[in-house]
Amino acid sequence: MEAISTRRETGAHPQRSMTEYVQTASANLAHDTKGELRPAYEVIQRQVGHLACGDLVVEPVLGEVRVVHVAEFGYDEAQRQRRLQVHWATDDGLSTAARLYPAAATVAVRVPALTDQALIRQGIDLAVYQQKEIDPRTARTIAAHLQRGPGTALYAFAVSGVISDRLYDELDEVALAQSAVARQWIDALARYCLSREDDGPVAGWAAEGW
Repeated sequence: MEAISTRRETGAHPQRSMTEYVQTASANLAHDTKGELRPAYEVIQRQVGHLACGDLVVEPVLGEVRVVHVAEFGYDEAQRQRRLQVHWATDDGLSTAARLYPAAATVAVRVPALTDQALIRQGIDLAVYQQKEIDPRTARTIAAHLQRGPGTALYAFAVSGVISDRLYDELDEVALAQSAVARQWIDALARYCLSREDDGPVAGWAAEGW
């Protein structure tokens, strides 16, 4: 799960800085879990007009922010296109910010690489087949892709297994996503957390071998 790639929906070449950003994000989790969790991320460039609630945008100043609302904000006569106001949640979950964009502008969005998508799909399918909750590895991989950085409860869960009230709040933010796949991941992780007998942290989880 170490491969990290970048691609653009528009066909142009992605900025190198975004590649470096996701490499750092993956390296942070690898370091904090003693190399046991190495999520594979991709960064795509998506038009603002195609953003959905729940998308994880790599904002140049703030880092990773979760889109919570996209609203129409008039028409730009000079550029002859709609303007949109994008609202996102900061990593502490306590505040939101907003920024205006032309509808055709593109922003960097972090998404799971296909390898990790397949691993998560396999883990969820196996849990359904066995009629039980997903295994810890699948839960951690899901959290690694939903987290917005070291300050978030999902990141803490991926590293140490600790389950906090804030984690459920963050899952609610992601649940705004229109993607059926994202909602399935959220439901699977939430069920895993609710079914666990203790809230952690889990002793030795950071160094656990799979």
